[in-house]
Amino acid sequence: MLRLKCPSQNYAWGRLARSNSEVAALTAAAGSAVDHEKPYAELWMGTHPSGPAMLAADPATSLQDWLEQHSQALGPTVLKRFGLKLPFLFKVLSVETALSIQSHPDKELAEKLHAHHPEIYKDSNHKPEMALAITDFEALCGFVSTEELSQALRSIPELAAVVGKQQSQAVHSSTSNSGTAQAALKDAFTALMTADPKSVGEQVELLDDRLQQQQTLTAKEKLIMRLHQQYPHDVGVLSVFFLNLILLKPGQAIYLPANEPHAYVSGQLVECMATSDNVIRAGLTPKLRDTTTLCESLTYNQGPPAMLHGSLVQEYTMVYSPPFDEFEVYNVSLPASADTIIPANQGPTVVLVMRGRGHVTATSALKASALEEQTRVSKGDIFFVPSHTALDVVAGSPQDLELWIAACNSKIFESQFMLPEGLVNGHKLANGHKAVNGHKLANSRQVSDGHIVVKSAIAV
Repeated sequence: MLRLKCPSQNYAWGRLARSNSEVAALTAAAGSAVDHEKPYAELWMGTHPSGPAMLAADPATSLQDWLEQHSQALGPTVLKRFGLKLPFLFKVLSVETALSIQSHPDKELAEKLHAHHPEIYKDSNHKPEMALAITDFEALCGFVSTEELSQALRSIPELAAVVGKQQSQAVHSSTSNSGTAQAALKDAFTALMTADPKSVGEQVELLDDRLQQQQTLTAKEKLIMRLHQQYPHDVGVLSVFFLNLILLKPGQAIYLPANEPHAYVSGQLVECMATSDNVIRAGLTPKLRDTTTLCESLTYNQGPPAMLHGSLVQEYTMVYSPPFDEFEVYNVSLPASADTIIPANQGPTVVLVMRGRGHVTATSALKASALEEQTRVSKGDIFFVPSHTALDVVAGSPQDLELWIAACNSKIFESQFMLPEGLVNGHKLANGHKAVNGHKLANSRQVSDGHIVVKSAIAV
């Protein structure tokens, strides 16, 4: 296992360190200084050049640099399919104020945008993503049904005034997810997002004044008032009526393909995506807006995003597997003193210790000076784990131990797991360890404060 030092991002929409920012808490727990008056928005764990992970033992060396010298750590399937890079970017987000109304380009569009505007679109990759709530989490994702939008245009005069009569009438006359509906939706949304900013500001102000006089408000109307405080007179305030309001509880997740509109509104989450930082913005932001590109590139599919609740793959371990090749995410939640096997993955993984303490003992066929064989772990620790490496995880005491693990999607491999040398199938060990999911490390041993025993089948 390779211990990493990962950067945090201080974007304006993040939570202040003194206001329960999980990103700030993880940053501080990892030993980095934290300014309690600054927002801590994102923790990046990956190889993207905008925020690369560095080796904890050698802060001048990036994980990407290390992988270029140890390509076998990616495994043959990942190396062949994605090249000499980590195909996913793993993050933690602490959201205080809404992120921009945005989308992420597909591969073809990303290549064009990067070629023409490399100073804005930093890479040529697509960016499908998955958000996993670790607190109550609020987001705007995907377009509402034609029926809901039509009702909004009839009942919200300020919205109708900006969208326009012709575009509103086309929405009223169409049916959800038909070709006619998608064309009408595109015309109406484009009319809104490209409307004269002065006119938009006037209508947003009128709407906010009217809502303040109402005794009862819908969830979207309450959100409208919050967003107007955060981004006064912004067109993104009115775009709320076009998008689905999604509320997630901890343990629930949504995934978003390319070219789908969304804005994360509030809460804290774990996020995973293809390795890219491409964002097309059009509202709720002081940053550069590329409204024409956003409006032209969206799919205009209607309906809320698919929600994942996680699938139990073995005791204590849930997997969230979206339909994207680059990534899936595991949550391992161990009660104090409990233990479990995380079977070897055929690709690389990144492990974040979200809470608790333990100890790690690692044995790997991949030999490199930076790889640790034995170390204690605690909240904020982050590790790169080479391919074909199994983990025997034992929680410390008295706290529970929680890990979040990013991996390549198992569907790209012929089988989900490759069992390494040293595992036995379906047997209890002589020292009393119970087999988990039919497998246990033959030579693993119990320790009082918690261990992760690692065995690897990598051939080098």
